[in-house]
Amino acid sequence: MTRRWLTAGTLAFVAGFNRPTSAAIIAAVGLSALIALFRRKDGVLRPLTAMLIAPWGFLGYLAWVGWAMGRPTGYFMIQRSWNPYFDAGNFMIHAIPEIMIGRFHYLWPWPLADMFSLAVLLLVPALLFLLLRRRPPLVLIVFTLLTIASTVTSQQIFSNVPRYLLPAFPLWIPVALALQRLKWTSLAPVLLFFDAASGWYAGYLMFQLGTP
Repeated sequence: MTRRWLTAGTLAFVAGFNRPTSAAIIAAVGLSALIALFRRKDGVLRPLTAMLIAPWGFLGYLAWVGWAMGRPTGYFMIQRSWNPYFDAGNFMIHAIPEIMIGRFHYLWPWPLADMFSLAVLLLVPALLFLLLRRRPPLVLIVFTLLTIASTVTSQQIFSNVPRYLLPAFPLWIPVALALQRLKWTSLAPVLLFFDAASGWYAGYLMFQLGTP
């Protein structure tokens, strides 16, 4: 957004060492660089360099895992053995109606945690609508949409959905701008409530379900 291309490309490169969802960052940097090149902003060298270096952390990580496993598709083979993997949304199509009617006949059901996760997921369309109404920079739109897409098109532990959506911070920009209008005396009880709810949920996951 501030057109610091080499910094953006380097950070996207480093993010690629973390996990495949860094593809959302890489795509956002690449698309922004392409637009800058098309509009002839900031010259050629810096946007082009950012676009070219951004994906190599991710590709290098996949190559390293493939080398360690002795096959090029090693990472995806490991991913399948964990069960979370891209399934074009089939898991979500099955799990969401099940949770809505109080049935939990899908992989790794945790009823209370899954109902909370569904509530978070159902907020996403409204938050996305409010974000798009503000016409944010394209880089934020691309990053947010790809982060959401990577979450809802994967088979996974359903109660992990809020965690996978955490990087989609632009969704909360309209909420933050609305809260900015409140006085601290009005805002403090809201913050305390969500802090308490977050702490309770973390304790529930850790001590009741036995998973951090």
